[in-house]
Amino acid sequence: MRLLWGFVFVLSWVFSAMAQMPHEVLVIANQSSAGSLEVANAFMERRGIPADNLVRLAIPESVYAGRATCNPDTFEELIWIPVQKEVVSRQLEDQILAWVYSTDFPIRIKTDASDRRQVSICGQTFLKNRRVEGALIEEGKYHSPIFAGPNERLRLLFPSCSLGALKSGLGSRVGEDDAVERLRSGLGGRMPLPSMMLGYTGAGGSSLDSVLAVLERGQQADYQGRRAGLYFVTNSNVRSTCRDWQFASTKERLAERRVEVVVTNEFPVGASSIMGLLCGAEQVSPTEMGSFAPGAVAEHLTSWGAEFQRPQTKCTAWLDAGATATCGSVVEPYANANKFLSARFFEHYTAGCSVLESFYQSVASPLQQLFLGDPLARPYAPPVRVRLLGVNRLSEEPFRFRATATTPLRDVSWRYTFLLDGRVVEAASKVNSYRVNPVDLADGFHTLQCVAWVDHSVRFYGSDTKAFVVNRVGRALSISSDIKPLGAGVHGVHGVQVMVDGADVPKRVRLISGAEVLDERRYDSELLLRFEESRGGNGVCRLQVVGVYADGMEVVSEPLVLRVFNSLNE
Repeated sequence: MRLLWGFVFVLSWVFSAMAQMPHEVLVIANQSSAGSLEVANAFMERRGIPADNLVRLAIPESVYAGRATCNPDTFEELIWIPVQKEVVSRQLEDQILAWVYSTDFPIRIKTDASDRRQVSICGQTFLKNRRVEGALIEEGKYHSPIFAGPNERLRLLFPSCSLGALKSGLGSRVGEDDAVERLRSGLGGRMPLPSMMLGYTGAGGSSLDSVLAVLERGQQADYQGRRAGLYFVTNSNVRSTCRDWQFASTKERLAERRVEVVVTNEFPVGASSIMGLLCGAEQVSPTEMGSFAPGAVAEHLTSWGAEFQRPQTKCTAWLDAGATATCGSVVEPYANANKFLSARFFEHYTAGCSVLESFYQSVASPLQQLFLGDPLARPYAPPVRVRLLGVNRLSEEPFRFRATATTPLRDVSWRYTFLLDGRVVEAASKVNSYRVNPVDLADGFHTLQCVAWVDHSVRFYGSDTKAFVVNRVGRALSISSDIKPLGAGVHGVHGVQVMVDGADVPKRVRLISGAEVLDERRYDSELLLRFEESRGGNGVCRLQVVGVYADGMEVVSEPLVLRVFNSLNE
């Protein structure tokens, strides 16, 4: 195992930050695209994203085909408003810190007639659908409140932080200097909304298989960060010279962490296990570089790296060659270093931050960048193993579930966040247990998740989930495993039967997958609830039934877990 310790911060404050956690991420899939659903399902499953954190939208092909460009009104109507509505209805507004788009979404928002003043979907999301002056976008003078420096405006090098720490603030631990006010007080409601896209599969982009392979590599990368294999490649072109002033100082700071960086004017042709590469070039050949290690991040600062109708090498070429994340501009950005990835990306990355957190702390003006890959990859975090211990059934007496957490690190302090049925009920507690009172819960199936992290300058985390059943008033439901195809010639439509235990029967029953209601009807013992296999796409599907009783109690069944293959979107 490779652990990177002895962090050297230019501003050496003692504070707590943490890598991005799965329950803080909202995943957005395109219901109209089988590929988008499959990619979202794969990411959710690999990363343990709670089922309620998936939102499916119906985005027509006309919006994401071709140049994959839409106007601000379309973005607001089809994406921003529907997603915000779901976040509020699911009571996730205080929990979600970042959005993750699956494939088949627009990548560019036409905020101005001049493409130099247009933004990416990541940029519009970052702004929380606000408008900013076009000149600020074009000139790279919009300054991200979570950029960690340095540039001509922010001379300091801020240490690596989590999104949660940036939002809530670090308090008096950062001192009283006015220059660090945003770190001390936190951004609160001014916190932007970072996002990434899992892949781009439009014309000139990646294949579906390539995107799925990226997610596999992202998961493989966790805890496996290498101390070598980082390359900063220079040349005399302005694409390189606008940024290469950062390379020497970044190399020195990474050397203090025992991470080796090679600054060179030669591409690492034939090298093995490349962990990162920055260069500035119009044309590159990633497949000639050698092999990329899981978790590798590569970028070639150029115009239109994410404008797929232009002749420059596309940023997706890095992903197709074996990288795990990359980024590129959706418009002509010019050689403005503020709009591109800083070399400090690898400082945040090697501090244990996720790909997404590292990206957004490394770009001063990120509004025209499209960030692609696995946002939760964290190669340089040490493993944290968590076990949540407790009973499987509760009746009337409260029970305290207890967590144990272990890590190879020594002399650590732990913090614990508990989620009951996907909602945070206890955050950042020093106590490793949570008391569940069945009187406060409906009968039926429930889950308690514990996320434990090391209370250090970067909080390394792990999680475990315990399922349990409440049987307080004798109500229970289940789904028959005998799934019945419905109707000759009706592709992919199936019926499931609800099994009721106990004398009391529900008035209505509904079939759900995560937060989505698939069918709802008045209860009848012979009733079949219907679902279309294509509705959720290829991958793991968890079905549950909810019984609504006369007194308003909603009883949820244990999930029936299916794996869907070769579903069709019709």
